[in-house]
Amino acid sequence: MQNGAIKVGAWGGNGGSAFDMGPAHRIISVTVFSGDVIDAVDVTFNYYGKTETRHYGGSGGNPHKIVLEEDEYLVGMAGEFASYHGVVVVGKLGFTTNQNAYGPFGNTGGTPFSLPIAAGKISGFFGRDGQFLDAIGVYLEP
Repeated sequence: MQNGAIKVGAWGGNGGSAFDMGPAHRIISVTVFSGDVIDAVDVTFNYYGKTETRHYGGSGGNPHKIVLEEDEYLVGMAGEFASYHGVVVVGKLGFTTNQNAYGPFGNTGGTPFSLPIAAGKISGFFGRDGQFLDAIGVYLEP
């Protein structure tokens, strides 16, 4: 637990390698790369005054960039995980902010998951990645 943040999840499979960006001060944008499944996500965030972008997943997919307004923040995530060529990966992924809904991106349906947040916000991500986004979880902050 960092900055009062708690980890929730992850949803998906156990392939690939573990990643953990920790909680950020502010998420600026999330780019979801998808085709049949979620290939990757890029997260751009502010942490102690510096802006950083982290890439999780492979190199394929079409980009869908979600740029958050100054007063906009992530309040929900939903998607599906499924077996794709024998590996369990995130097949669909979408986000909800305090102002809009984005997605879902990806085309491979499977077992649904959702994380609606009654109060607080998503401040970071963790999970597993390799050629695709194998699993994704979030940091929640009050």
